[in-house]
Amino acid sequence: MFCDRLKTNYSMKICLISNLYPPYNRGGAEQVVKNTVEGLIERGHQVVVVTSCPWGKTQNENLNNKLKIYRFFPWNFFFYGNDYKYPTWLRFGWHILDVFNLHSYFVIKSILQKEKPDVVHTHNLKGLGFLIPLAIKKLKLFHVHTLHDVQLVEPSGIIITTKTKTPLYELFRHTYEIICRALFSSPQVIISPSKFLLEFYEHRGFFKQSRKLVIPNPVLSKHQPILTKPQDHPFTFLYLGQIEEHKGVLFLIEAFKKFLQIFAQAHLLVVGSGSKLEQARVLAAQTPQIIIKGRVEREDLPPIFASANLTVVPSLCYENSPTVIFESFSFGVPVLASSIEGVAELIKDGENGLTFSTGDEEALIQKLTQAVKNPEQIQAMRAAALNSIQGRGLDEYLDKLLKLCYNVSLS
Repeated sequence: MFCDRLKTNYSMKICLISNLYPPYNRGGAEQVVKNTVEGLIERGHQVVVVTSCPWGKTQNENLNNKLKIYRFFPWNFFFYGNDYKYPTWLRFGWHILDVFNLHSYFVIKSILQKEKPDVVHTHNLKGLGFLIPLAIKKLKLFHVHTLHDVQLVEPSGIIITTKTKTPLYELFRHTYEIICRALFSSPQVIISPSKFLLEFYEHRGFFKQSRKLVIPNPVLSKHQPILTKPQDHPFTFLYLGQIEEHKGVLFLIEAFKKFLQIFAQAHLLVVGSGSKLEQARVLAAQTPQIIIKGRVEREDLPPIFASANLTVVPSLCYENSPTVIFESFSFGVPVLASSIEGVAELIKDGENGLTFSTGDEEALIQKLTQAVKNPEQIQAMRAAALNSIQGRGLDEYLDKLLKLCYNVSLS
């Protein structure tokens, strides 16, 4: 069969381009790229990664003759991974330079000319520059692009449903969208992890000439799922992710403090890092039931999930296909999430988790209360949560990529 050929005796050179790559990472998109790279190498393919890095950290890495990593700083005011440290006026100028980053265009074009990959697979490009699709097209290479968020329509990559924008900003955003639609018109294949995100772009006239596919992000589950939780522990809610306002973590802490007036024995564990970490610590300072753990390494996640009854994803912004939901499911931990766009495709209320209206504090407190009052119901959801990731492993993901997108090199 075709997939068997790809797994065994057909080797390709595949170039993945991503704005961030470990150790510079801050979200699920970078983990998807890392998992894809590791899976492709395991199958015998040659992989080239092109990514950004802070000023002064430019380097090329050759690893095991199967992986080559090019890291460089695209000329701009600052490194994308540190954007939250800078004022709005400077970020505005940064976005303009980023869209038309000629330095990045020529660096990446030179790398592609040297490496001559069979396929170029781009992911998030903000911070590397949006002229990259033109470089790929100029070299007549096969181009696959995976969507991760709304960054081609909204410069920040974040649309917060509870906030409105000024007319001046909307004019800038609309102009930005028109430019991005033109620059990203050439990929042969567009992959979206969710139906919502693909329809979001199609509705705005993007990717008219591309073949479009919905392929969920891969789930890594090399650990034992946790289908039971000790009954003598307090009911524990877990927040795992970026400590940013748009992720709803500050909103969650405020709501949880009010919820504790009803159930004082429940706990909230907050794990992650971000620009609002200190603000989160201040909000929780007088509340011992809220534990702000900060950033942890991935190998430390199993005991954290083992302590959790329910993972909370309280996003205030449009979400695509949050990695934390799949990660929680892989441990057998159900999810309480805001019923926003892509998330709604993943959570079946009352089956593998619970949902509440986005930004509705009263609705969130009601669902927190429901969970604590019905621990048996939450326990029963663990098996359904685990079943939710069936068929979404890395092998299945790579099979679809190689069969549907990378087969150009066989023609």
